[in-house]
Amino acid sequence: RYTRAVGRKIVLSEWLRPSTLRSLTSNSQEDYFLRLNVPRSFDIQPDDLKSSYRQLMAKLHPDRHTLKPTKEQDEVGQKAAKVTHAYQVLRQPHQRAMHLLELINSPLEEEDSGGLVGFDFLEEVMELREEICNAEENEDEVQLKEISKSNQACVDILYAELATAFKTENTKTALKLTAKLQYRNRINETIRDIL
Repeated sequence: RYTRAVGRKIVLSEWLRPSTLRSLTSNSQEDYFLRLNVPRSFDIQPDDLKSSYRQLMAKLHPDRHTLKPTKEQDEVGQKAAKVTHAYQVLRQPHQRAMHLLELINSPLEEEDSGGLVGFDFLEEVMELREEICNAEENEDEVQLKEISKSNQACVDILYAELATAFKTENTKTALKLTAKLQYRNRINETIRDIL
């Protein structure tokens, strides 16, 4: 179980080591976990993430840097923007999974997601979308809420399965589950837009 990283092979478990982190982030996408000083994990605790974000933003608040030269103020502003962006990505489980996959050089490509999830899952999604359209046409808010509740239960299961896939370094499964989560999130977004 190997993956390519910065012109050399690394064992997937090695990607958590600080030395690997430095080499990966120097030539690839920035590591948002490192930026926020939180463990690189799918099942990170939301309170820990929020606490780290708040601590960093307190240090980077513009009022703390008003007496510094403009250049330093601009640099602090850029750092604050990067911290905020990292937080926005990591606080959303789907985006967090996508980021973890990118960090191990196995990004989920939009054109690959349909092939990863399989025909049966795509058929299930199409049926759900048809149910949503019917409920919308009939102005059946109760039905839309039931579909949303059922879909969210599936999302919650995907979260648990993704946490296991990342812990066990099963990249293939993590890719498939992340693709499924992407479809499930779109269903939730569609229902929210209607309601």
